[in-house]
Amino acid sequence: MNMFAEKIRMRPSARNTLRPLLLAATILPTALCAQSLDTILGQTELLESNRDPKCEATAARLEDFIYGTPLTQEARFRKHDLQVNLVSLLWSKASAAAQADKRSFIDKGDINKTASQLFLAQGKLDGSWRIVAGGDEILISARDFRQYTSVAYALRAVLAVQQEQLFGSSAEEALLELSPSAVDALKLQVDLFTLATLNRADRVARAKSEHELTETRLVSAWNALAKVPQRAQLDKAAPSGSQQTKGGYPVLTPLIERKIASYEAYNQISGPIFLRNIQVYFARHGWPSDEEKGTQFKAQFTELMIQFSRDLLLGSQQIAAQAQHPLIRPADVGEYARRFVPHEVNAYEDVIFFPRLQDDQRVTLEAYDLDAFRDPGLHWRYLQAAMESVDEPSPLEPDPFAAELLVENIAQFGVLVLRLAGEASREQGHKVLSTEDLKLAVSTIQTRVKANAEIKSETPRKSSQALQSAQGAQSAGAFADVSKASGIDYQHRSADWLARRLRTYTPGEDGVGNATIPPAFGGSGLAAEDIDNDGHVDLLFLGGAGARLYRNQGDGSFKDVSREMGLQWNRKSDGLPGEMRQPIIADLDNDGWQDVVITYVDEAHRVYRNLQGKGFEDVTEKAALGGAGAVGGPATVADFNNDGLLDIYIGYFGDYVRGALPTLARRNTNGGQNRLYFGKGDFKFVDVSKGSGTEGHGWTQAVGHTDFDGDGLQDLIEGNDFGVNAYYRNLGDGKFAEVSAQLGTDKPSYTMNVGIADLNDDDLPDIYISNIVTMNKDQKYVLPGAETSMNFNPDKLANMRVVEANDLFLSVAASDRAANVAANTSDGANAKQGSLPRYALSDRVGRGYHSTGWSWDADFFDFDHDGDMDLYVTNGMNEFNVYSTQNAYYQDPDGNAQDVRFADPNRDTNVLFANQDGHLENITSGSGLDLVSNSRSAVFFDHDQDGDLDVAVNNYHGQAVMLENQLKAKVQHWLQLRLIGKPEQGINRDAIGARIRVLTPDGKRHWREVHGTTGYLSVHPKAQHFGLGAADMVDIEVRWPNGSVQTLHEVAADQRYSLAFDGELERY
Repeated sequence: MNMFAEKIRMRPSARNTLRPLLLAATILPTALCAQSLDTILGQTELLESNRDPKCEATAARLEDFIYGTPLTQEARFRKHDLQVNLVSLLWSKASAAAQADKRSFIDKGDINKTASQLFLAQGKLDGSWRIVAGGDEILISARDFRQYTSVAYALRAVLAVQQEQLFGSSAEEALLELSPSAVDALKLQVDLFTLATLNRADRVARAKSEHELTETRLVSAWNALAKVPQRAQLDKAAPSGSQQTKGGYPVLTPLIERKIASYEAYNQISGPIFLRNIQVYFARHGWPSDEEKGTQFKAQFTELMIQFSRDLLLGSQQIAAQAQHPLIRPADVGEYARRFVPHEVNAYEDVIFFPRLQDDQRVTLEAYDLDAFRDPGLHWRYLQAAMESVDEPSPLEPDPFAAELLVENIAQFGVLVLRLAGEASREQGHKVLSTEDLKLAVSTIQTRVKANAEIKSETPRKSSQALQSAQGAQSAGAFADVSKASGIDYQHRSADWLARRLRTYTPGEDGVGNATIPPAFGGSGLAAEDIDNDGHVDLLFLGGAGARLYRNQGDGSFKDVSREMGLQWNRKSDGLPGEMRQPIIADLDNDGWQDVVITYVDEAHRVYRNLQGKGFEDVTEKAALGGAGAVGGPATVADFNNDGLLDIYIGYFGDYVRGALPTLARRNTNGGQNRLYFGKGDFKFVDVSKGSGTEGHGWTQAVGHTDFDGDGLQDLIEGNDFGVNAYYRNLGDGKFAEVSAQLGTDKPSYTMNVGIADLNDDDLPDIYISNIVTMNKDQKYVLPGAETSMNFNPDKLANMRVVEANDLFLSVAASDRAANVAANTSDGANAKQGSLPRYALSDRVGRGYHSTGWSWDADFFDFDHDGDMDLYVTNGMNEFNVYSTQNAYYQDPDGNAQDVRFADPNRDTNVLFANQDGHLENITSGSGLDLVSNSRSAVFFDHDQDGDLDVAVNNYHGQAVMLENQLKAKVQHWLQLRLIGKPEQGINRDAIGARIRVLTPDGKRHWREVHGTTGYLSVHPKAQHFGLGAADMVDIEVRWPNGSVQTLHEVAADQRYSLAFDGELERY
């Protein structure tokens, strides 16, 4: 037994007095009820012993992930009620049927026949189900069914009905005993109907662009499928004439015993391991080496936990009694817990205590630490001891759903107390934990609870600020696949050595191996730029089969010129191409020709000098950008010190080649060190990373640059997988400061992309982060912690769930808009800002059925020329199922394709958002951009020079696609502007970092910033493209990187222009 598992009985003097309740006693179970109760509890124990006894947080999270729209707390509580209603109806009608047959018990046939009168459920050979109800036909996949039924949702509803029989039903309402097969049938029917309801509610929520399932939406979906009568037992206490007898907690007591048995069967935890977790993960401080002091600390902590559990139980009872509930319901626990120790739970199951306080006063407990605290089942033991400490307990005991919420709060409080005790101990200079630290922790909690309550309204975490949108909705205009006609024939594949590694496993459980490479890694880049100065944008595709440079022929077609241009490079070890990641196309030597950089995995990053459009010279050794022995990935180019020479920042992933794996920590720091190189001219670069403040060690998937504080210096954004993104403020002189906390962007993330645009017209960049939130329901971690390595079991990853979780951060100016605009224009050009802007998550992104699940590249462009920025998001589920035992190969090392099925293919569609009425609205269907593929990088450019932007996509392990914009709305005007810098004036020739504002006669402003790279491994042309709507004449203002401002008036639309620093506007 765990050393904390002993029960401590509280002294009567330590107990609070509970106000008189409406009900004064409990009823004793009849023999018939006892038989059903034992059957239900037995089935619950069997399920949870074999399938993981899910905590309330994990069970709720699975419901949110099943179809992707999370339930509000009110909706979840209502769902419990609806399930209890359904069980009661089925059980009651089945009892009547059995009595008519003169039977004293119910079997599964009675339940199934009764359920069939409400809805039709047909199981299929593959494990999926077809549900027909309320005129709707719903298909439930085998995976959804298997995972949802692994949690005892329905059994808790069955037990709740049994509980109500014990606590207030009259003799006429008595239900017959359930046979074990009848319990199984009830569970099946309730689970199926609930899944069908969640499916329907999710579809409606998506259609209405709702981000949560409200109580109203859930009830509407439930009733649309079948009308289940509401019961009075849910809303008021038992009738005064019902049989009552004094007793304890007749259902909760045996339930807890079964729960503890389930935890012990599923998680075999030793005392020393749990003690280690207290030191390392909970308190993060040492345990007393003195045995007596250790015993004292344990005893005081245990008594504190029992007292908290008792107060929580009695407080919830009081609220239930006031509401005249026959049982304590989850809403009663939720209401009291919010008052008692206020907290909220995020998408990762992390718990944030005191949410209204400032960041430094909040306490965030990570889900893995809470899991480790729950694994021994201690939270149930504390509740058990609290119950035993109560004299003459109230007849109101928690229903099974409320019991789960009670112990969830108990577990959260336990970790909170230990965390704050550890902080107090360190602040007091104690070398180990002491009972004094526990007292200080409790005092801190009380102080912060009071302070949190005094703040009447919480600072909004999300912004409802409208986006700048053109007047009137524009028609989508279809894109057409012209890949074949364009001559682009590029098939992405991984490098041969990586393809073999992807199929390499280390021994795992049940004979199934774990992947040696984190499957979040994969994919290569795509760049669009004019490499031969003929005025036509060319394309550079990267992949393990080698680089492919396609020259634009000027007639909408492309020619592969890779070999003749000298961009083919093979490894000496095997004579094959390496694993390429990020392309960069920029004028590194300021000679007027676009040079090329290609980052690699475990190879030197290649650098190529453009020989005036006739070919490329390999200058890798001279540039010396490193890369060998590390897993290189994203990179970007900009002039960070404004000396007129381009600099390069390279991000690194964890070194999986040599066995590195990410951990469960929210902020992984075991990735490769990112590197900053300052350009010195003539392709010479110097590593200035050390001491610069940019040497992050995250698992970096994307990097970007922008001037987010408006001081004229380009800042860096580092998008990290398995961690928190870094925002590096450029302080000048080669120094940067990480300011994500000050900006309000420091949330845990699995970032794949950094997209940048000004969407709210405040002259500050807004940031779109492609982020995923996953749930690997089938993966088991026992006593997990921040240092626990992630497991990449391919069979389990094949069933991992991913929900849309992309983040749009809208800027909030440090002062008012007028002052901010002045600081970024001629009146305040290059002026240092006194403070940073703040960012808030925006709720102005629509949904629709095509969801942004596992997103990669995501960037902004004006596809319809209406004058506002639209958004295109590439999606692609990583091929976990491809490398599972059911489907071991997708493409063999020789390039032979295999038949595979992608997980949820309709949800892996790329998504187009149109900027309409202050929102980004999902208009994917019928747009022609709705590729069902495994897309990674994408570029926007005018491939056929018809004035609108077309799209090219590099698909992971798939065929590249060229999509032509066929919008022919002649009333919509456009303009393209390419800037040419002057290095001797501190402006790189590509003018990267410059800002352009185009002003139309109606007062609308259009903001662009010239970037070296953007998105996920993507490079758009540096010539900036503007949609102008009906405007045929505009003014242009350019803020150059050296702070100079150039203004042009009455510029005609529908033209391509170039503008040199201090020069005249020229058409090209």
